[in-house]
Amino acid sequence: MPRHSRQLAAALLCALASAGAAAVETSWSAFGTLGAAVSDQEWTYARHVDDRGTVKRDTVLGAQLDTHFTPAWSATLQAKVAPSLREEDRWDVTASWAFVSWRPSNEWLVRAGKLRVPLYLFSENLDVGQSYDFARMPAETYAIAPTTDMQGLYVTRSWVLPDSEVNLDLVAGRARVYHRFYTRDQGPAIDHVHTGLVGGALSWRKDDLTLRAGFGRATTRLGPSLTFPVSVRYTELNPQLPGFGAYLPTSLTNEIVNDIVALGMDWQVVGGWRVLAEYVHNMQHKTRHGFATQGGHLAVLKSTGRWTPYVVASALKSDRSQKRIRQALEGVRAPAYVPEAIAAPVEASQRILADVIPYHDQYTLAVGTSFALNPHSKIKVEWAHTRIQSGSAFVDSPRGGPPVSHQGVNVLTLNYNFAF
Repeated sequence: MPRHSRQLAAALLCALASAGAAAVETSWSAFGTLGAAVSDQEWTYARHVDDRGTVKRDTVLGAQLDTHFTPAWSATLQAKVAPSLREEDRWDVTASWAFVSWRPSNEWLVRAGKLRVPLYLFSENLDVGQSYDFARMPAETYAIAPTTDMQGLYVTRSWVLPDSEVNLDLVAGRARVYHRFYTRDQGPAIDHVHTGLVGGALSWRKDDLTLRAGFGRATTRLGPSLTFPVSVRYTELNPQLPGFGAYLPTSLTNEIVNDIVALGMDWQVVGGWRVLAEYVHNMQHKTRHGFATQGGHLAVLKSTGRWTPYVVASALKSDRSQKRIRQALEGVRAPAYVPEAIAAPVEASQRILADVIPYHDQYTLAVGTSFALNPHSKIKVEWAHTRIQSGSAFVDSPRGGPPVSHQGVNVLTLNYNFAF
């Protein structure tokens, strides 16, 4: 468990112990997903999925403890076991939630600790697969935000209207974010950064409709040993070797700023039909080669008894400038007269730079269904076809070849979800 998670958990456990007999109510719950996924491609997709199959993409086991000290004060601790974000081949125990709540009135709620950033429709229950019918949330939408977790302050103001409710959520805090970089020459590498977050969400709910607008600013400081190019420019490397050049950074930065806007709709239509839609725009500043993307999905579900079949169409695209620089980097070739010992490291540097740019251009169509075994568990099966257009950072392209592009990958998923 990371140090910050241990500290938060210890603080909450101390609060529980000091409360002793004064605790009014304590309850616990457990949840989990046992998932398997397999694709029809040899190369790896979404970090874990290939034609050999994996249980690492969706499997998670967790438990939650809620304690109410008084009607106004409570504490929540949620821990989970899931594939590690810090290393390639291990599992970690982490605290998803670890916070104290204060509700001074029905209109106000203040929480402090480790919490979920309220950007998406399903941000808070993302780990609890039993609470939704998809086999998994579309990566084209839910992978855009720099992080879904933070340590900080979360304030909610609610307004109860005659036939609906309005909630305003405001958050401020920090997060340690792990980024995985994959290059064809060096393979996967994982590093962490510290990200400051401010933002929130405005939601309007009535019986059959929820509308949500989320916003956030993430300021990431990379640290003194890690920098990112602001821009690159083609430069001749040696005047005595005409035509031999490379794209070099014009300047470097150790701070990146992202502004994220998210829109969501959950519409319960008559006859068991349901429409879900989300759109996210990530605007990146202080670099021309970062994670500037737009993505979203549209889903239609139909509940029929214990079955809920669904169709989801989703897309994720980076800005056009990302495509141009990536293609330019891939096109760098030394003239034939340049010795291999000189040309090879230069061409490798251009491949590595192209690979670490977080570029996405893909579309996915998924068809699946959930089947409720009982009120506390579901089985889900899904087939998803993803079309990789000019490239995707979700793909680990094979060593020694070009980036995977203009190819499709089919992924079959089978999950068992429970919560009690």
